[in-house]
Amino acid sequence: MKRSVAAALAGVLLIGLVGAVAFWPRGATPADEMKVRDDFAARDGNPAAPNAALRTPEPGIHRYATSGSEELKLGPLPTETRPYPTSISAPIVDADPGCFTITLHLLEQHSEDTTYCVGEDGSIRLDGHTKRQQIGPMNPTADMACDPDVLVDPERDRAPVACELTLDGGPKQLTAELTGTSTWTRRVTVELGDGTPVDTTEVDLSFEVTGDLTGTWRERVWLAGDDALPVRITRDLDLDGLAAFTEHRDSTLTTLTPER
Repeated sequence: MKRSVAAALAGVLLIGLVGAVAFWPRGATPADEMKVRDDFAARDGNPAAPNAALRTPEPGIHRYATSGSEELKLGPLPTETRPYPTSISAPIVDADPGCFTITLHLLEQHSEDTTYCVGEDGSIRLDGHTKRQQIGPMNPTADMACDPDVLVDPERDRAPVACELTLDGGPKQLTAELTGTSTWTRRVTVELGDGTPVDTTEVDLSFEVTGDLTGTWRERVWLAGDDALPVRITRDLDLDGLAAFTEHRDSTLTTLTPER
């Protein structure tokens, strides 16, 4: 009798858990601008030593006109499809000397940090990338570290890039290897949202992804010629496995002058 009662209770709990997962609030909302400003204020003012030879963008909150959407699935949770807002905030703060971090607040449920570093010889490196997402009741974080990590080298027109991605905060830790090439073209003009033409270096990153996640990741970023400010960013990402992520987006800077 006790076993029957215990089994019945276990069944009720299981049904309740499945129901909670099925009806957990989901969806996509624009980022909270007050939180964006508070986060920028907390990270602004990094005392990195200035170096006139290492020009980086002025810290501040930029805005990007954006189109596209994402689709994601994690473990047993239902697939979520989220359109991006037509305008997103992107604070930039100083990092190590010659480096800066840009944070794309794509949604309240999705933000990303990317750190770029500029060398005295004109080279540009991808120093790190972190993606934070909310998927149902879970908040997975993906960290990507690359070696080699050169995006632009003035002595050539392409270079190999290899990265390791680690996803924590889901049903289990996932790891994947990204192997690809960075190809760049200098003096490509991009027109901002306000009509301003900007001379950029177009960087085309193309990865094959293997491991717990498999698929392709292509990222193109147009970096301003004078300070490596990301003027336009596009992404086409299709990953499958224990987690599945699809992203297609295009973001263009609206103006060179950031808000403070």
